[in-house]
Amino acid sequence: MKYFKAFMVYLGAAALVFLLVRESEAKTSLRVVKCDESKMIDVFVRPNFGTIINFPVKPDNVVLGGQKQFGIEYIKNDIALTALTSNSNTNLFVYLLGRRCGFRLITSAAQQDNLVQVRDPEDSKMKVPFK
Repeated sequence: MKYFKAFMVYLGAAALVFLLVRESEAKTSLRVVKCDESKMIDVFVRPNFGTIINFPVKPDNVVLGGQKQFGIEYIKNDIALTALTSNSNTNLFVYLLGRRCGFRLITSAAQQDNLVQVRDPEDSKMKVPFK
């Protein structure tokens, strides 16, 4: 009986540590990605949670592959996504300033993007004025 109580205390402590680690991993706040027309960017949407994709300018057009798999809202420079089923997967194309950004939307309970900030790969190049 003494060993059983010790085992239960150990099991409870292990469960508490597991929950704390999982909660800290779920709080991924920001991920910055570069818009590259030749690559699809994976975006992980947790069921019953929202994910925001932020752009430097307001998107001109948006094409969502699976209309019945994800809910989508447009808020200024942001696109807010919600998975409508627990196994939703589709693609999303966003057109801005003559460029196309491609995303693969994946529903995942284990991995979540709260905020994805999209940047232009040209922003990282240093601009030197010529005289």
